[in-house]
Amino acid sequence: MKRSSIAILFMYSTLIWVTAAHGAKAPLSGSCLIIGNGPERYAIEALAQEFEEQNPATSLDFFWHPNAKPVQAIRSSQADIAVTGTVESDLPSTIVAWDGIAVITNFANPVEGVTLDQLAKIFSGKLKFWSQVFEDGPENRIKFIHRAWNQNIRQEFEKLLNINGKTPARTKTVGTEVRAFKAVNGDLDSISYVSMGPALQARKDGYGVTLLFINGNEPEYQTVLEGSYPLRRPVVFIMHENPSPIALAFRDFVLSPSGQRFIKLGATGLFYDKKSSVVKYYPLKEE
Repeated sequence: MKRSSIAILFMYSTLIWVTAAHGAKAPLSGSCLIIGNGPERYAIEALAQEFEEQNPATSLDFFWHPNAKPVQAIRSSQADIAVTGTVESDLPSTIVAWDGIAVITNFANPVEGVTLDQLAKIFSGKLKFWSQVFEDGPENRIKFIHRAWNQNIRQEFEKLLNINGKTPARTKTVGTEVRAFKAVNGDLDSISYVSMGPALQARKDGYGVTLLFINGNEPEYQTVLEGSYPLRRPVVFIMHENPSPIALAFRDFVLSPSGQRFIKLGATGLFYDKKSSVVKYYPLKEE
């Protein structure tokens, strides 16, 4: 082969290699801090674990605490993604899922359903006895159990019932789904509310609670997705104006068909599967 032909072949081969190298997409790498305080934690963890398996050079760290202030952390550049229940008008906000709010009572309580109006009156203290809720109800006093005031599930619950600021001052509150289940399971006259995923799993596992019909609509995933079940709240990702590539990639994964399938699967069972937790606690600057 002539030297000129060899040179041309070498140049051609080099051109192919350089083109392929520039055309190849570099693997995603880096870390992202996600902050929140709501009951969707374990569903988001499931998504994060799958995302990391698909992108081994990435790390999704969590700061999840009842007293966390997700939006404030974004505004002060202390986190990359805030998981909340409210869209912020001045920050990029994306609804990635819907979470139903299940109203739970003790399984021995004969009530099977309530209206939104009745629920609002119960949690604002206007209905005080179960006999006021349904005709054959006992004369026992209703013991309603609220969620912690700073959690997005309570904020949305009060908003949907239009009872913001109308809760009696001396009201029992619990911070987690587990505490809500335990409180209702141990008291015939109690009523509380939890995330739909853990509630459906509790019913499946034979836990001693009843999930109430609301306005005649059964608490199920399908009714939440359709919007016929009236107690539902958005799960929102809030980010910076110029989000990190990892934050954007994770948001896009959550919105993808495979991510949405993981939401349906993860939200139902991971609440109890503590051993599969992938939370990596990352202290905020103020700590």
